[in-house]
Amino acid sequence: MPGLSESETSSESSRVPLTQVLDGNGLHRRVEVIRDHFGLAHIYAKNADDAAFAQGFVLAHDRLPQMDLLRRFGSGTLAELYGGLDPTIIDQDLQLRLHRMRPLAEQSLAELQASSDRTDQAIVRTLQRYADGVNAYVRTLRETDRFSIDPQILAVWRPEAFAPWTPVDSLVLARFQAFSLSFSVINELTITELYQRLRQAYDPPGRPPEMAARRNIARDLLRLAPVGQDSPLDGFPNVSYDTGSRSDGGHRFPRRNGAASLVAPPSGSQRPNVPLELLSAVSNSLPSGLRTGPLGAPGAASLMAPWAGSNTWAVSPRKAGGKALLAADQHLQLTNPTIFYPLHVSIEHDTEALGITFPGIPGVILGTNGDVAWSSTVAYFDVNDIYMEQVAPCGAGSCVAFQGGQVPVETWNETIKIGVLGQIVDQRTVTYERVPHHGPILPIIRDGNVVPRTGPAALSVRFTGYSPSYEFRAIWNLMRARDVHQAFRSLRDFTFGGQNWTMIDNRGNIAWTTNVEIPQRAANATTWNAATNPNGNAPFFVLPGDGSAEWEGRMSSRYVPHSINPRSGYLANANSDPVGATFDDDALNEDLVDGRPLYAGVGYAPGLRLERIASLLEGAMTRGRVTLTDFAAIQHDSKSTVGGKLARGLADALAFVADPTGAPADVAAYVATLSDDQRSALTQARGLLVNWSTATPPAVAADASASEISDSAATSLFNTWMHFFIKSTLDDELTLAGFDRSQLADSRLVRVVYAMLEEPGTLVQSQSSQQPVLCDRLGVGGPDDSCTKMQLVALSQALDHLASADGYGSADPTTWRWGAKHRSVIASMLPNPGLNLPDASDGPAMRGGFPRAGDTFVINRADTGWGDLDFSQSADGAVQRFLAEAEHGRKIKVKWQIPGGTIFDTRSPHYRDLLDNSYRPEQHFNAPFERRDVIATGEQRWLFQ
Repeated sequence: MPGLSESETSSESSRVPLTQVLDGNGLHRRVEVIRDHFGLAHIYAKNADDAAFAQGFVLAHDRLPQMDLLRRFGSGTLAELYGGLDPTIIDQDLQLRLHRMRPLAEQSLAELQASSDRTDQAIVRTLQRYADGVNAYVRTLRETDRFSIDPQILAVWRPEAFAPWTPVDSLVLARFQAFSLSFSVINELTITELYQRLRQAYDPPGRPPEMAARRNIARDLLRLAPVGQDSPLDGFPNVSYDTGSRSDGGHRFPRRNGAASLVAPPSGSQRPNVPLELLSAVSNSLPSGLRTGPLGAPGAASLMAPWAGSNTWAVSPRKAGGKALLAADQHLQLTNPTIFYPLHVSIEHDTEALGITFPGIPGVILGTNGDVAWSSTVAYFDVNDIYMEQVAPCGAGSCVAFQGGQVPVETWNETIKIGVLGQIVDQRTVTYERVPHHGPILPIIRDGNVVPRTGPAALSVRFTGYSPSYEFRAIWNLMRARDVHQAFRSLRDFTFGGQNWTMIDNRGNIAWTTNVEIPQRAANATTWNAATNPNGNAPFFVLPGDGSAEWEGRMSSRYVPHSINPRSGYLANANSDPVGATFDDDALNEDLVDGRPLYAGVGYAPGLRLERIASLLEGAMTRGRVTLTDFAAIQHDSKSTVGGKLARGLADALAFVADPTGAPADVAAYVATLSDDQRSALTQARGLLVNWSTATPPAVAADASASEISDSAATSLFNTWMHFFIKSTLDDELTLAGFDRSQLADSRLVRVVYAMLEEPGTLVQSQSSQQPVLCDRLGVGGPDDSCTKMQLVALSQALDHLASADGYGSADPTTWRWGAKHRSVIASMLPNPGLNLPDASDGPAMRGGFPRAGDTFVINRADTGWGDLDFSQSADGAVQRFLAEAEHGRKIKVKWQIPGGTIFDTRSPHYRDLLDNSYRPEQHFNAPFERRDVIATGEQRWLFQ
């Protein structure tokens, strides 16, 4: 190799073929990069600056188009590439410019640059050297023939349009990811509209009897209580007794009693009545949908809730044969390339880390440094509030009413450039408004423009992510933590984008913290109670903007949920309520501190994944010491959690077909209308459900067993029934109120369905059926429908569909193979379907997607949803399956699965090898971490000098 002889390289690594010697462009020392046969890059450097340069170069080589798209998502500049081809991208840029991610990233960088702190100075150098590495690769790509871009990518993305990477780009990308996982405004708008429409439709006096019977169903359809009710903590920590632990500082000595205040909050402040047309118009202007990217590719919204989720858990050494164990599988969009990039960075006399990052961010975000392993799930804390502003003319502009006075509204302009693959063809400038003490006014965006506000009402949003932040400082320090206590302290700088950080160390500790900035609201912001004060305020509704429901600081780290070495011997979270605050269906009645209830949020997962994880962990601990083999089995568990809750009750209802004795009166009448064939089909369906193990096998293979075929049929039947049951019981009330059911996430619908069938006494009752009135069909004469009858009606509809051409085209359950309908497509982030997986090389059997086990809310996430009868996977799933094992005093070991490959180039052997060889077969590989293992698995070597 020109310029460097083999004798000048490490004698160990010389066994790995040297394939590139590259200009380091300002390196202090030589850097070696070994790529193993899994495609993972292992970067060995003498200092952090040089490591950052090499990481930037390697990431750009492997993922340059993806890096460009991700920074454009955050900056709101995607229209420069695709706005001239797909005008909807202009709207997306307008939506994202509202949040000023790039100006805030610039401000964060400026503050880091001005800091005299040595860590901040090192971070600034790392960000710059990373950018230098990216740009060095781009120059090499443009000026030499060493590298080239895949022709399939060149068809829809041009390297000549790639603007030089800057440190701000990395900070924008970090901010965008944190924003995507914490900005919940669309949920609060939806909840407000749902509650307001239902109360207006059914609660006023003088309604016709059929509607009056539904008074208070707003609280039923708003149901907050999760289905599964496991949580890491029983209540917020350190309330009645201060143990000394803190979410941002590890464990300290216990302190004397620090009991919370018992002063009740006031109850006089009332929720504003928001104009419904304003709610709808603003909601429609927010990013939503999976395929909102250019020409139907995944867009920025696909990385946001409700499609973001994860599982993580840890078991202590006393339950695992002396080893601390950690498992994690983050659920984001399954895209090509994968949203995460796996790598290993080793910096001599500093740190090393093996794990994942977002392409464009230096370092390792989740993984291990050998002493500590850490991972995370989205916390879903409520960190933004929407305010209804009363706007009036004020001099040359507008003012909002606030605390008895008038505050001028500020404005700023944004210019959107519109292009075709970087060739700018047009531009437009739009004006946004901002309320100084709250935040931006949510605009109405339509046809590539911001519609000028004209009415007296507007909605502003306050968000913890609307100020400079230092997530990268937290990651920098986390990579250098030597135990979980140092890791806790590292996360002091993680202020928004809340996560459940779960970690282990090789000193025998397990720990979990959700450290992040959680607003402390004024007592008047938490006066709502479904029964006693339905007109009160709640942070999950739109709040009054007059100053009566403001933020008053942040929740103390004393109370932010966290735990170290719990007595149970394990910690687990799956985006669920961390303290059980919503388990009683009221998130605002928690312990009071200074007259305010401790409140963190309501937008949690329905608890089904966590309940199943906890059950499996406890079962494994009962049997003996827990191992990573147990962890792997849990990660791959695809048993239907919803089916496990509801299938037995459905089978019991079906038993009334043969003998209606003891059934509600309307059931016998309904059964009498059925033909013999219909009764026979319902009886056969009952047999499927009774025998269902709740496994959800695809069963499309020629050698599928009889039990797999039966379970597969039951899975198809149950999920089809869920669709029809939801449609036949809830659509009538929602439609009459003017609300579209498609606005409701499955996580909310499953709460309601579970309550209707398993906890009916908690809902508004029909006076005639003595069951939830929601089951009765509005506008259908006769006695109210019982839920029992409606289960049978929905099952009959499901059987008709399954037998139809739109279903399986047969009434024979052995043909109802779940994998024929439940398939997953890994969509390209670029607008080229030829880059979707599966592709032509997979053959006709994979046309339509990879067959998948699982249904909605299983551990091994494969959500289908029940909004329609398209049971293909919703494109979200585990974007890594990570296992770590920490033995006292030894380097942590890692096992891994990644749903793709490291190199986004169809010509590379590492384009999709990890998907085919590990992820789809559900076989973890041992990730090389020790240098001897890296060399043993080494495939090629690059040197930077």
